[in-house]
Amino acid sequence: MFASVALVASLVKNKAFPTNDLQKAQSVDISPELVRAVTADLKKELDAVSDSESTTTIVDEDNTVLLESQVKSSIEYLFANPQTRLIDANHAVDYVAYGLSDLVFIYPGSASGYLGQDLNQWNARNVQGQLVKVVEMETRSGALQAVQGALAADSSKTISVLASSQALLSMIPNLHALAADRQPVVFHVAAQSIDQDLVASANVDAVLAARNSGAILLSSSNAQEAHDISIAAHLLARSVGLPVIHFFNGIAASKEIQNVNLATYTQLAQLASTVQAAKPTFGEAFATVKSVLSQFNYKPFEYSGAESPETVLVTLSASKSSAVEQAVTRAATFLNASVGLLSVRAFRPWSETDFIAALPSSTRRVVVLEEGAGLYAFNGPLYLEIAASIRFGPLARDQRPRLVSAQAVEFSHIHATHIPSLLKEAEHETFINLAAEPFTVAVSDETIALEKSDAAWNAIFWDVNENGLAGNHAAHLSEGPAITARVTRDAYHVGGTVTHTRITQGLGKAQYITIQDISVSKEYNTLADAAKGVTILLNGGWKHGDELEGVLSNEFKFGMTELDAQLYTLDGSRIALEAGLNKKSAHLVWEAAFLILGKKLSAAEATARLVGLYKDVEKQSLLSLVSEVTDAVAKELTAVELLPPWTILELSDDVLPTLPVNRLVGEEEDLDEAATTVGDEEEGAGAESGKWHKAAWQLMFNEAYQTEKAVRPDLHEANFVIKVSENRRLTPNNYDRNVFHLEFDTAGSGLKYELGDALGVHGHNNYADVEEFLNWYGLNGNDIVSVKNGETGTQEVRTVFQLFSQTLDIFGRPSKKFYEALAEFATEPKEREQLLFLISPEGKEDFKQRVDDTTTYEDLLREFTSAKPTVEALAQVIAPIKPRHYSIASSQKMFNNAVHLLIVAVDWENKAGKKRYGQCTRYLTDLKIGQEVTVSIKPSVMKLPPLDSQPVIMAGLGTGMAPFRAFIQERYLAKQAGKNVGPVVLYFGSRHRSMEYLYGEELEAYHADGVLSHMGLAFSRDQKEKIYIQHKMKEDAQMLADYLLNQKGHFYLCGPTWPVPDVKDAVVYGLSKVGGLDSAKASALIEEWKEKESYILEVY
Repeated sequence: MFASVALVASLVKNKAFPTNDLQKAQSVDISPELVRAVTADLKKELDAVSDSESTTTIVDEDNTVLLESQVKSSIEYLFANPQTRLIDANHAVDYVAYGLSDLVFIYPGSASGYLGQDLNQWNARNVQGQLVKVVEMETRSGALQAVQGALAADSSKTISVLASSQALLSMIPNLHALAADRQPVVFHVAAQSIDQDLVASANVDAVLAARNSGAILLSSSNAQEAHDISIAAHLLARSVGLPVIHFFNGIAASKEIQNVNLATYTQLAQLASTVQAAKPTFGEAFATVKSVLSQFNYKPFEYSGAESPETVLVTLSASKSSAVEQAVTRAATFLNASVGLLSVRAFRPWSETDFIAALPSSTRRVVVLEEGAGLYAFNGPLYLEIAASIRFGPLARDQRPRLVSAQAVEFSHIHATHIPSLLKEAEHETFINLAAEPFTVAVSDETIALEKSDAAWNAIFWDVNENGLAGNHAAHLSEGPAITARVTRDAYHVGGTVTHTRITQGLGKAQYITIQDISVSKEYNTLADAAKGVTILLNGGWKHGDELEGVLSNEFKFGMTELDAQLYTLDGSRIALEAGLNKKSAHLVWEAAFLILGKKLSAAEATARLVGLYKDVEKQSLLSLVSEVTDAVAKELTAVELLPPWTILELSDDVLPTLPVNRLVGEEEDLDEAATTVGDEEEGAGAESGKWHKAAWQLMFNEAYQTEKAVRPDLHEANFVIKVSENRRLTPNNYDRNVFHLEFDTAGSGLKYELGDALGVHGHNNYADVEEFLNWYGLNGNDIVSVKNGETGTQEVRTVFQLFSQTLDIFGRPSKKFYEALAEFATEPKEREQLLFLISPEGKEDFKQRVDDTTTYEDLLREFTSAKPTVEALAQVIAPIKPRHYSIASSQKMFNNAVHLLIVAVDWENKAGKKRYGQCTRYLTDLKIGQEVTVSIKPSVMKLPPLDSQPVIMAGLGTGMAPFRAFIQERYLAKQAGKNVGPVVLYFGSRHRSMEYLYGEELEAYHADGVLSHMGLAFSRDQKEKIYIQHKMKEDAQMLADYLLNQKGHFYLCGPTWPVPDVKDAVVYGLSKVGGLDSAKASALIEEWKEKESYILEVY
């Protein structure tokens, strides 16, 4: 054991990265007691240490669990034996630069994800045992003056500069000065540029602008090479006394996670101690470059491919994607192509002799791969260097190969089957556009099957408003060599950040695809890279194909049938909620699903693998949680059979993108920040109150603050602002039920809806009630509050009045979590005791009584007055107002710029005689003409039959009439257009004809016109005996049986749930009495119609 807990705490606190240090490798008892003690010491400052093997850990409501897990992980890293890590190129370079430097200057090229981003949080020592100073700079003209100043103050300091290729351009003038002064500064450059649309792309050629600065230029292609070449760059700079620029692809290598064998800091110290400083000329320095690279088994020019190729592709190592290397290797192996690949690792100094020596003697054509915009691009530096070497190097004239330029923005799309076309064009062309056909044509499954290895396995994870953790962790959970995980993220996607994570182990298409947000399947071709027989997992509670009919696009459904996909669904949110997982830990559900469904592990095996990943403190606490999750996943995974009609769907000609645009990503939340528990009863986001001038400042200088205006920034579905054009009561003023008709003007809003869709109304709380509450609570409605969106991390600014009127459901029913949270603020012991009693098993009946009385958040705050949470705290613990959805009562074909609703106002009195209101219907009731309303659209399965001639039978009770009014309007338009329109039957039920015959005049007019062929009206209280719609249906048994059995009619029921069994019995009665079916067969037939969506219920 150690001498003191404080010593271990200090070591953990100062641990920046797993050093794999052999000198520290020892046997240590990492007991729970040690971890708890270290955690207690550290928690004073909450210096949670980053876990490089897993970018997060399981978060519990108590941050101590999170911290303990991180502490144990940190101790293991400090004292464990060396092992390979799964990291990306950025982390590999950070690790080496930090260890071999005294000073590190960082020039960020983007808001996040840049080289050195995490170094400011490291508090470790370098390989010499010295503290490292990390300085983050702004990129501007004259960059590097701070570096020059640091060297002038102490020239013995070793300095690293971490930058993007864009930042390097502004450093070139001072880079010349550093080379002239023989300063051994090492530049690590992630080749990356951001365009005006915030799209990130590799910009390797931009680094070559520094080719004549006098600096040495080294290039690497992946995370392992980046690690190795980083070390070589530092050794080389010290050896020759010149600046060294090490560059790599800032898009591919920076986003791709790979197994990297990290050198220990002890090994780095030993390598650094062997350096013998000299000052050769720039040309003479190539020999040293060659020697240093050989220590790591690299060459300045590296050849791979056929033994005696006629054509050789040449590219910088940083431009060489794994796709190009695989394409060349497999074309030579499987397609007998006479081709090879020569990677340029040392671009400066350039050695003609070594380049020519690296070219196979059989070479007749050299194709230079360079970044370029297309056909009219000019030849770049690499092409010119190779051209000079061929023309003036030690090659006889008759041995000089033909030189060809091939360009594209990047080369990840190049496949083995493209190589023969490339070789053919190289025989007679001097320029090849790799961004055009045939090099952009998709590769067939047969071709991939021909060349992939049996061990190849790929998986893809799609999600929205998540950070891709499930995909990244799946890479850690996978076993086998050469595992990579590539993340593509569009942070500016409308509706939330879209993340695409691909795990690759060998060449091939994806055998497993998880789509955590089904909306992406309509925006992206999510099956573009799916293999035959792919396993697809959708996040949702659907159990049958018919439930997915209206949710999935035709293209997605048809694509699954073409692939013979195995479709599964899983309600991940419900599992996370029931397991009590924090929102940040919901990825655990999808990791468990990946292991069980994708890797075919049992629940027990999956549990063991996950527990191993997260390094629980005592194993037992995490083991029980993970076991609960994996068991639930194994139980709830539902296989969904693909429906036969999906093979003959009408498809759109639209071409969807296969990947998100790789756009700038904002800062990610720290792990120790408070998070929201997954579930339906969401708690609000954190908030910070302030004055109006702060928001005004952000609006006035919106570019500097990156301020955006949004209707409802807290909502991620597509929202529209429409105006009230009519608000008309349909029932008499003296009637006890207020049923009213609303019309909205949608002109200019972009709102489009389909028949049967529902309109989601984002209602406000009653303004007078909000004012009264704020005055009572002592809040100024005009104060500004900044609310942090828990999903996107952005700050949303609004007034306190807006927060309580539009966002927080202050007059809604609280969950038990609110009682518990409020108890924490209660200063009176009796009030705190009462609040905790209400949510205890003993207080179950009292709590139920409060639910029955519809006790609200406001009621509790007024009752327990010693509990006075701040507005920031209230924003965290009060659930948000959710949209209410109402069936649309109009056809957009008839009312192009309008949408209609049929609403019944909801109000009641509780046992105490206090008036209660339905939050949204009260808002709608009070709407005035011209008032703006925020709405969204929710699709429905309520659709007309595919043929106009098929009968339509509708049964609606009360406001359940809404969608049927739209149905009748569409059939009316079809008839007016001269189409053969089938029978339209309406059964409508309410209490009194004189009071609730909703749209009665319209219906009578349609009936007289012949559009509405039959009406069965049931007004239950207009006569002594109660008459309901099922009675009217039994009277029409013969007609219904004919329409449903012989004419393939569709039946619809909309309204409350209570008449569903009686209505079904009425249909069964008709099928039995007239159709000749017995009751069992009639019931079975109705179930079959439900599956085919010709018997549709929309009840509430």
